[in-house]
This record gives sequence, structure tokens and C-alpha cells, in this order.
Amino acid sequence: MRKKWKKIVLPCIAVLGIVLMVYLVQCYWIHGTESFVPEYEKVMLSETTDYETIFLQTGLGRTAVERLVAEGEFYKVLEAQENFFAPRQVSCVSLIGWFTKEDKLELGQQVRLTSGTVKNSAEYPAFLDLQPGDILLTISTHSVGWRHGHVALVLDENTTVESVMWGTDSTYGSIEGWKDYSNWAVLRVKDVTPELQQQVADYGREVLYGVPYHLSSGFIGNKAPQPQERQFGVHCSYLAWYAWNHFGYDLDSDGGRLVTAEDLLHSEYLEVVQLYGMDPREFLD
Repeated sequence: MRKKWKKIVLPCIAVLGIVLMVYLVQCYWIHGTESFVPEYEKVMLSETTDYETIFLQTGLGRTAVERLVAEGEFYKVLEAQENFFAPRQVSCVSLIGWFTKEDKLELGQQVRLTSGTVKNSAEYPAFLDLQPGDILLTISTHSVGWRHGHVALVLDENTTVESVMWGTDSTYGSIEGWKDYSNWAVLRVKDVTPELQQQVADYGREVLYGVPYHLSSGFIGNKAPQPQERQFGVHCSYLAWYAWNHFGYDLDSDGGRLVTAEDLLHSEYLEVVQLYGMDPREFLD
């Protein structure tokens, strides 16, 4: 009887221990990197400041800075700097129970700096150079201790197409809905024409809307099956990858079967247009 009891109870204890460990990792340990605020010195910027310094101070890449300067809107660069350095309050909110959560900004909160000064937390940052075909990416989303992030394909200045969660089809999302993530990046395929960017966005709207969520996308058979094939499905990172792969650009940096947000974030074919809540030093050439 005692041996039988051990065969039942000990596995149950082991399973409960694993579940408890995963819960603690998901709800506490994983929050060490939810939003980067520079610890280095804030400096005065001007239109003659070099691009690397502007990037470190604002998260804005060369493409975005050049457009803002050309349009006489350098003041937006300075506003981006203020927001990049501003203290912020972040809350972890549930997407699917405790299993999947997202780190979101809280507005209007009082934040105490290391110096002891109390300031209001940052306002929602603005997207300063967003174009059709761009990729929006965050690493704020995490499941059972894995900070896998979330990705969307930009269709126009107000709309994305994205695959959100199991049991749902890909759908249209709002650009505004991305502003409260604790970190995000705007990525753009290098050296492509606006016409091609628009074609990719149109393809996303026409073909990649209403597609079933498949976490296993790319694992079975051809990594990029035709949309009419039975096994065709998408998850968030795969959707953006698939759209550009259709036009001959493989943005998966490690070339594996699983396309992740990290694979896209470090693709040699993508440039950073704008960062928020991420350390720009990790993206310097």
C-alpha cells in the first residue's frame, strides 16, 4: 500500500512543484527587462548631432531622423528624447490568465527616481515614422517564463494585421493599441521602394487576414506553404515573415523552422526606424 501511495503522490508533488516554479518565473522573475530607461547621460541634441548619438538618446534611427529634419520637425526628435529618458510605471496584465501576460505602461503614476526625485511617469510615446509594410515588434509579451513578444505587420497609419492568440484567426489591429506596450520597435526592410512596401501591406490585407492561428507554422512540410494548403496557418512573427518572404525577403535571422520576434529583431535585412523601452546599444553596427 505504501509503495502504491508513493507511485501516486510523488509524481503529483513533482508536477505541482514544476507548476509552482513556472508560475513564479512567469509572474516575478521574468520582469527584470520589461522596459529599458537609459542610465547614461542625457545630452543636448541639435540637427548637426551625429546619428549614433541621436539614436542612443532617442531610439530614432537614421531614416526617421532624416525625414523629420527634411520636414522641419526636429522638435519631434527632442520630444522623443524626453520620452525615451522619462521614468515609467509598468504593470503586468493578463492576456490568457497567468499563462500569458503582457507588460503595459501606466500613465499618470508617480515614479521615484534613484536620486529620490518624484516625477510623473512617461506619456505614451509617438510613432514618428510609420509606413505600410513596416513591422511592429514588442518583447513585452511572455508565456510561462518565455519572453517571446508579439509582432504585427503595418497596413497603414492606423491599422495592422496580426495573429494574437490560440483559437483565433488573424485580424486587424489598431496602431494606437501598440503605444501602451512597455517596449517596442519599428522595423523596416532596407533599401526597398515605397511601391514594394505598399504591395506587401496589400498582400497582408488581402491574404493574411482571417488565417487560423498555428503555433507550428513552418514546421510541417514547406516552411512557406501556399495559402490554399490545408496546413497553412500563422502566428504573429510568422505572419510578418510570410508576407515579406512572399516577395523574396527571408527575414528569419537564424534560418530555422520557428520564426520568433527575436529572429526578426536581429535580421540583417531590417533596419531600426524607432525603439522605445529597448537598449539601443544592442543595435549599433
